Amino acid sequence: MFERLTDNKEIVILDLEWNQGTYYTNPRIPHEIIEMGAVKIDPEGNIVSKFSRIVHPQIYKRMDRHIQSVTGITQAEIDQGEGFSTVFSDFTAWCKNARLVTWGRDDYPVLKRNVEYYHIHLDIEPPIDAQLLFGFLFYEDETRQMNLHSAIEQMEIKDEIPAHRAIYDAEATSLLLPFINRKLEEAGDEALSRLFGILEKEKRVAKARVVSFPTYHTLYTEAIRDPRVTRLNCPVCNKRMTFSVPWFDSGKEKYECLCHCKEHGDLVGNMHFRKSTNGKIIINQRILLAVEDQVRNVRNKYHAFKMIPENKRHHRLEMKI
Repeated sequence: MFERLTDNKEIVILDLEWNQGTYYTNPRIPHEIIEMGAVKIDPEGNIVSKFSRIVHPQIYKRMDRHIQSVTGITQAEIDQGEGFSTVFSDFTAWCKNARLVTWGRDDYPVLKRNVEYYHIHLDIEPPIDAQLLFGFLFYEDETRQMNLHSAIEQMEIKDEIPAHRAIYDAEATSLLLPFINRKLEEAGDEALSRLFGILEKEKRVAKARVVSFPTYHTLYTEAIRDPRVTRLNCPVCNKRMTFSVPWFDSGKEKYECLCHCKEHGDLVGNMHFRKSTNGKIIINQRILLAVEDQVRNVRNKYHAFKMIPENKRHHRLEMKI
């Protein structure tokens, strides 16, 4: 199954549930994993092994009411859960060299942040997004956000699996893979070429470094001129990069830049600011390896920005280099 996408590796379908702060959010880890659920499937799509564990949270120790209502995970369950490092280590040992599949693109960034918080090496490639495949192959729209159980109903699958627990959602996703695989095998060369391009872009986005950190600034004008805020390291080798296009407001106070790493080439940076409850600015950044069209797009935006007279930019800012 998915031979052209997985290099004939074993497939593991992963799903996560996470908790969040009701009154406080740690910007380094805004969502804390409390459950990992996964299933291994054979080439015909049959489940051959399962993994299901509850994680005892260290940051958000009380269950958020909304999360508890949606998932059904109780305070007693997470109180008796195991440490994230133990659960993740057991998962990677169970998973081995399998190719991960998820429904949607949210799980992997959350997994990355949890792993980074605990200083664990993440030796797992970004997963194949089954939701993206479903939208592309059935609707010719890879951006279509279809609910997992709505997709199951559409395929007229009769198995009734409860929703919103990690292991159940992993099992539910496994029911859709044979349908997706059949469509994939029927797709023409042109469609497949476009799909592989989309998947390669998704992989680069998934590998991006995403960081959030608080500052002492209350004004955007101060933050954009603070080198501690604007400097960037390569997400691959962690070496300091040089700017080829400085941070600039590309519209609606969303900032972009171009950087260059001597070893890994051009990278695109995205950044936006938000205010914390005490009025201080929190920085959210994403840095990813760039392809030619992304580089050209950022350069064109910056050129358009520079064409606007400074007195007409209406608070749109740029970093001075």
